[in-house]
Amino acid sequence: MNIVNKILRGDKVIWIVTLLLGIISLIVVYSATSALAVSKYSGSTGTVLMKHLAMLVFGFIMMYAASKVNYKHYAKAAWLLLIPCLALLVYTLAFGRNINDASRSINVGGFSFQPSEMAKIILITYLARQLVMMGDTKYNIKDFLIKLALPILATAGLIFTENLSTALILVLVCMVVLFIGRVKIVHMIALMGICAVLLGLYLVVDIVKTNIDNKQGRKKAEEALVISAKSGEYKEKQNRIQTWSNRLKSMGEDKGEINRFDDKHMQRTYADIAVASGSVFGKGPGKSEQRNFLPHPYSDFIYAIIIEEYGIVGGIVVLMLYIILFTRVIRIVGKRPLSFGSLMAFGLGFLIIIQAMVNMGVSIGLLPVTGQPLPFISMGGTSLMATGLILGMILSVTRSMESEEDMSEEQEIQAIIETTETTQNERELESRD
Repeated sequence: MNIVNKILRGDKVIWIVTLLLGIISLIVVYSATSALAVSKYSGSTGTVLMKHLAMLVFGFIMMYAASKVNYKHYAKAAWLLLIPCLALLVYTLAFGRNINDASRSINVGGFSFQPSEMAKIILITYLARQLVMMGDTKYNIKDFLIKLALPILATAGLIFTENLSTALILVLVCMVVLFIGRVKIVHMIALMGICAVLLGLYLVVDIVKTNIDNKQGRKKAEEALVISAKSGEYKEKQNRIQTWSNRLKSMGEDKGEINRFDDKHMQRTYADIAVASGSVFGKGPGKSEQRNFLPHPYSDFIYAIIIEEYGIVGGIVVLMLYIILFTRVIRIVGKRPLSFGSLMAFGLGFLIIIQAMVNMGVSIGLLPVTGQPLPFISMGGTSLMATGLILGMILSVTRSMESEEDMSEEQEIQAIIETTETTQNERELESRD
């Protein structure tokens, strides 16, 4: 036991929760990837499981390695990596490839990598560092805009163009971190105003560009019809406002007046069936039926599969694990208010819990369909790696706290020993007298 305590330093509850999430991930992903195994791996579910296991192990390795690093080094790393990270996001927009029509990635050594996952970690860590450096000193709006607002706007803006939900989550987390870091409310309102203006400008440009593209597409289709006398059908593109509006409207539509199994409503329909059929205790491990119909049941809708197979009870257990994880993060803030370690740990922990809640909300029909994975449960290399790194960084803070507590205990014990020895010496001198 002493060996385990020596190796796995830091908050033991976080280690246990992460291990449980990893076990749940293996079981549920193995069940949810049956259709994927048939389509890509000749029905070999074992191959899919081993690949996922390898990524899980890598996530744990990232977690362990990050926990061994003194958390103060992350402050300097974030400051050095922020600009290169922004450059990588620009490169991804220009030369990256689409994944599931929701996010962008690049290939690194034959592996798909999503820079946005690393960008979130770097930005939150940078903000924690900058807030501590600025401290209680009086700073003007110019300092706020350059040192805090600009990095948030640049990072979220580059992510936003391809992944709205990720950008919104990131902005929300950053705003909460700024609030915890005691940034002036007027400055936060100014930041929100800038975000609104930039969003409006982007939407105007998007509408104009979409209209031009549709006009050119219709023209080419008409020319093709004249030349070849064949159907020149052209599918109209939608601008971002139309896309977001349709997603929101689909949640409030009368189920009796729509075709719930068309391309537009298919994901929502099969997720609802999975949740409804799970009842209290579920159908049992590996007995999901909707995994064969849901797109990406092993990532975006994995929580629906959990409820289908393990019922409401299983869903609550998973929810409680994330809540327990976040309570441990809040514990850090309570012990070290307004320090770099507490701000970084809170921001990263809040990022995990919000992402988990969004995934769950989508699966049970409370939120529009997005592409957010369930942290450390959904299948996916970059997501597992990023979550492992986040948990390791949080553990690094708790490890430092443990070391300080151990040092404090040793000092107290030493003080007691010295006091006892002094008392004994005084008694011996008194007895001699």
